[in-house]
Amino acid sequence: MFKRILVPIDGSTYAQQAIPIAIEVAQKFQGDVLVLHVSEHDSNLAAAYSPETAAAYSAETSTEALQLVTDAVKAIGDARVYAKGEVRDAAVGQVAKVIVETATDNNIDLIVMGSRGLSDLQGLLLGSVTHKVIQLANIPVLADSTRAIRERITVAAVPTYSPVLRVAE
Repeated sequence: MFKRILVPIDGSTYAQQAIPIAIEVAQKFQGDVLVLHVSEHDSNLAAAYSPETAAAYSAETSTEALQLVTDAVKAIGDARVYAKGEVRDAAVGQVAKVIVETATDNNIDLIVMGSRGLSDLQGLLLGSVTHKVIQLANIPVLADSTRAIRERITVAAVPTYSPVLRVAE
């Protein structure tokens, strides 16, 4: 059913939480995994600093991007699942589009992503890549937000007011 799985990663803990899920799905369906990192760049920012060169500005080096993918591919391989990696470039705001294009180009059956657990409104207002992928993709997208949910529960369990107790001597 899910023979080809795409896991987009960006180095965040939310993206990293998708890797074990992709491994589990791949093991269950004897599938393989494509790890994708989309390196976002802003050519307008670069042009503002150096109009004559107008090179694309990226927040990371190509070495850092490649290392991120290499580490994820190794972790998946250590779980005895075939994996390969890819780094692609995208203009700011186009990451979701590149993820969906990569899924189409590679005949992907399932996209597995981590999520911050934003509401639909928050995702639209804040521009969540996961929300955009869900809207654009014509294949299933498994979005895991369990870490975000755990964090909200932990924060909710902490009292907002804690009185200071003093012991009289």
